Amino acid sequence: MVRTWDRRGILGPVLLLVLLGSGCTSLRGGIRKLLVIEVTPRREGVRDSLSERIRPRVAVGGGAPSESDGAGDDELSVYQELALLRPEDPVVRFHLGRIYLERGLLDQAIFELDMATSLDPKRVEGLLLLARALRLKGQYDLAIAKLRAATLLDPTFVEAFIELGICWDQRGFYERARQAYQHALRLRPKDPDVYNNLGVSYLYEGNEEAAVKHLKRAWELDPTNPRTNNNLALIAARRRQYDLAFEYFARAHGAAVAHSNVGYLLLRDGELEKAIAHLQEAVRLRPHSLRALAHLESALRLSGRVAEAEQVHAQYLKAQLAEAVSSLPPPPR
Repeated sequence: MVRTWDRRGILGPVLLLVLLGSGCTSLRGGIRKLLVIEVTPRREGVRDSLSERIRPRVAVGGGAPSESDGAGDDELSVYQELALLRPEDPVVRFHLGRIYLERGLLDQAIFELDMATSLDPKRVEGLLLLARALRLKGQYDLAIAKLRAATLLDPTFVEAFIELGICWDQRGFYERARQAYQHALRLRPKDPDVYNNLGVSYLYEGNEEAAVKHLKRAWELDPTNPRTNNNLALIAARRRQYDLAFEYFARAHGAAVAHSNVGYLLLRDGELEKAIAHLQEAVRLRPHSLRALAHLESALRLSGRVAEAEQVHAQYLKAQLAEAVSSLPPPPR
């Protein structure tokens, strides 16, 4: 028993906690909430599925550059030129702000969307996106004020109530957040994302049973939703139901990522042999996964299997080099 706790004491400082992120590429489809929790509960306050950050947080919409094949750059250039020609056109300002928000350029987005809503104060979509950009900048109170204005203009604007709930959750006012989500549900009773958000809100408050109840309702409405599956997987892992966690992770991200995630969580909880088995399978399915290789090396070293760990380390270095080379820009012709 002493040895087990010693291992966990070693594992804590050296391992990073998993979390999930999401980008926004559209107005109506971009409002989503992701549960990202530590397996050991802590109160705060949310493409490979896991990124290396230490705190849980909500990542909804915007905040990351969008992938582009050149068409996005063309759209941006068009609206930039139109803004110079028609600086007082609220539609042009709105679309320019929307594009900036999709690319995670929050200061530019806030400027353009503020211009758009000043020129056309009744444009509720502009108020919504302005509020989202302000929220992503951490300006929650101002975001809430914009969302309240939007809901007064259009009491049926579901997305504004969802965004309002997200703001209240991030401010730590969970009851107000749930009131906003419940209002959204009255307008759209079978929206799985709203149930997902309600589940996350309850979890933030520490009510795990209510969280699971709402997340399972979200899953019933959309069993393929990767966000809900990921959320349920993390709660299952928190309860040490690792087989169930694997099932949910596999539905969310596929078998390779599921093995990597469960392997990491087992590693963090000191279940080294089980962790190694999952991480070896993750590497077999995806030999160049830097995350799986790094965690497998750690698990092997902590188990005393140094020679195997050195082999995995060499494989990690090769994969790291290959990734660096592949990310280089093509040479000029």
